[in-house]
Amino acid sequence: METKGQAAIVTGGASGLGAATARVLAAAGAKVAIVDVNEKAATEVADSIKGIAVACDVADSASGEAAVKKAAVAHGPARILVNCAGVGPAKRIVGRDGPMPLADYERVIRINLIGTFNMMRLVAAALQLAEPIAGGERGVIVSTASVAAFEGQIGQAAYSSSKGGVAALTLPAARNSRSSVSVCWRSRPESLARRCCARCHRKRRILSALRYRSPSA
Repeated sequence: METKGQAAIVTGGASGLGAATARVLAAAGAKVAIVDVNEKAATEVADSIKGIAVACDVADSASGEAAVKKAAVAHGPARILVNCAGVGPAKRIVGRDGPMPLADYERVIRINLIGTFNMMRLVAAALQLAEPIAGGERGVIVSTASVAAFEGQIGQAAYSSSKGGVAALTLPAARNSRSSVSVCWRSRPESLARRCCARCHRKRRILSALRYRSPSA
């Protein structure tokens, strides 16, 4: 998909992988909305790439809806969504102080998995109503998984669970959106947005490592 001139949303774009992804997209000519719970940091990144910052809790339905609408008002309907929002605290299931607090596990699942699903469903719904662009495409959705989804280490129970969920979510999401919205996930951070936008062609769904394709491929 041609990136230049397209509206993009990057969750978790205020720092780390999200900020790097936002810069890659902006350099490729996309109009980028930085969606992050840290509005101050998001604004700093947005200002540096001439994008916009949108404060948002990706795991909250109303907050996600408001963020997608705000981004659309500024840039038009998002044609690109890159889900980078996530946390990964290292905690053993049972440590020296006893069992891992359930709230800590819930927080990781809420942000990494539920947040990914929430933004995916909202942007996908908007894309279904958008007019196709060149080649009949409507857009691309990229989510961030991790090798920890399959090779989790000690202390990664919550993180591995969340990333395994993201990986498992992508195939049914791709099949559900197979008409003209490409859905894929990447387990490696380098050039995430550029690679996925280049490789996720219409009627083809790339699932890194698993190499599954949708029935329409």
